[in-house]
Amino acid sequence: MEIAQDQIGAVSVLAPVGRLDTDSATDLELALADLIAIDARHFVIDFSRIGYVSSAGLRVLLMTAKQLEGGKGTMRLCGLNPQVKQVFDVAGFTKLFQLFTDRAAALDKHPHLAEAAPQMGKLASRLMGAKVHQPDVDSAEADVARRAASLLGAKPAQKAAVAKAVPAAAGGTDRAMALQSLKTPLAPAARGATTVQADKPRGFFARLLGMFRK
Repeated sequence: MEIAQDQIGAVSVLAPVGRLDTDSATDLELALADLIAIDARHFVIDFSRIGYVSSAGLRVLLMTAKQLEGGKGTMRLCGLNPQVKQVFDVAGFTKLFQLFTDRAAALDKHPHLAEAAPQMGKLASRLMGAKVHQPDVDSAEADVARRAASLLGAKPAQKAAVAKAVPAAAGGTDRAMALQSLKTPLAPAARGATTVQADKPRGFFARLLGMFRK
């Protein structure tokens, strides 16, 4: 189902097109769920381009209304044609929802039009699988730690632990010496060193210093 969406202040306007039945009700349900996930709480659903509504479509509206009850949000419906309005009347939904003749009437004097819109960027990031990366150490030390992990044969999964181990375990003069040593190319004999466990910061650091002082 095609669902046009507009955002007017804190009010999310959805305009589905076609038949709201078993096959398409899930599309509307997911669209509403995505908006609720980013803290959208006020909806106007424009039915002016909906020619038929089944019990599956009514169920989606009822489930969403339950999520918004108790002052958590609002839902207004508008543009119902006579056939759709009759379905609402028979099901008793006319008394459950605020119904308006058209979108303009539904938005007229809406109490939430002037409020800030929900965080649309959060929805975009979630849909695209974006993740925010915050490094634990500054870039210079992280680069040195990565070099150490690579030279010592650490597995990819261990690199994050090694990056934390070097700056955390070191202190004062020893720390500075270790970082400086890691910036110096390894001698041929040292490149064949045995892999060490990165989950023991003190043991790793001591063996690291010993290897570079030989």
